[in-house]
Amino acid sequence: MIAVVSSFFGFVFASPGSLHISPENLSDEINGKISIAGPMANIGLALIFIAIAALIYLLKIHSNIFHLIYLISAVGFSVNCFLATFNLFPIYSLDGTKVLKWNAGIWIVAIAIAGIMMMMAMTIDAENMLMLIMGA
Repeated sequence: MIAVVSSFFGFVFASPGSLHISPENLSDEINGKISIAGPMANIGLALIFIAIAALIYLLKIHSNIFHLIYLISAVGFSVNCFLATFNLFPIYSLDGTKVLKWNAGIWIVAIAIAGIMMMMAMTIDAENMLMLIMGA
């Protein structure tokens, strides 16, 4: 909430959050399932954002509010793709370490999906991706 309010004054004050769990009483499987939930939520949100952008795409030329919704959806897609990929890196405190320790196959599939989505967001961007999907 602070980030949204501060953005109206020309700067963004945001602090990333993380969830620390006590792994002493958890098996690698439970810890891995807990850790994969965050990146999968980011992938799910990215898909929701791109679906909203697809629904709004043709309407954006008719109204500024539709254009704003489209832009927010496109940025939401890109940010969530990046967050999912970043969190799946197998670095000490990130989720990727715990998922890889639990199941390497699931980690490979998850980072491949997140990485492909992130590369699509970075290279062809949301608008060109929508044009490709819609055949325009």
